[in-house]
Amino acid sequence: MADPTRLLYRADDIACDHCRRAVETAVGAVEGVEAVSVDVEAKTVDVRVTGPEVDPAVRRAIEEAGYPISETLDHG
Repeated sequence: MADPTRLLYRADDIACDHCRRAVETAVGAVEGVEAVSVDVEAKTVDVRVTGPEVDPAVRRAIEEAGYPISETLDHG
């Protein structure tokens, strides 16, 4: 099996532990997500997925949780 792909996003509206839990729960439910970690201070969402084709579903989950993505920082 291939190594997981890293997706890293910045979402400026992430501001607290509630935000972290909401995003981690939403993204963790996406098929193909192996791990998700939110850094509240950096306002980033770091996701490990089975392949880059999962990106649209991850982006949608973050935004539907109420946290618009302001920047894509890494895909690789």
